Amino acid sequence: MITNNTKEKVEAALSSIDHISPAEMPPFFYTRLVAKMEREPKPTWWLVLLRSFTKPAFAVVTLSFFAVLNITAITAMLKDNKQGHNAAESSTIQGFAQEYNLSVSTIYNDKRDSK
Repeated sequence: MITNNTKEKVEAALSSIDHISPAEMPPFFYTRLVAKMEREPKPTWWLVLLRSFTKPAFAVVTLSFFAVLNITAITAMLKDNKQGHNAAESSTIQGFAQEYNLSVSTIYNDKRDSK
């Protein structure tokens, strides 16, 4: 419920705007602004490159790329382990030699016969 007192206050506030004069720009403002903008040096390609690296879109794309790369590598590693690639076996010297076919056969007998 709006009372007469409230209406009078609203009218007083709205009528106070009528007495405000519009803002005026100083003379030759636009000319000075354009001259100042033309004096600024053009950005180098290093600066443009740096600005593009600091944009959030570039960061999101880069992080997404590395996440997909990591997931692919982990999936491939787990797939190799499931196919009988025993990590414990390949960590030993014999496992390494078997994996790369480096076993050496000799004609010598290391066991000594005791007679």
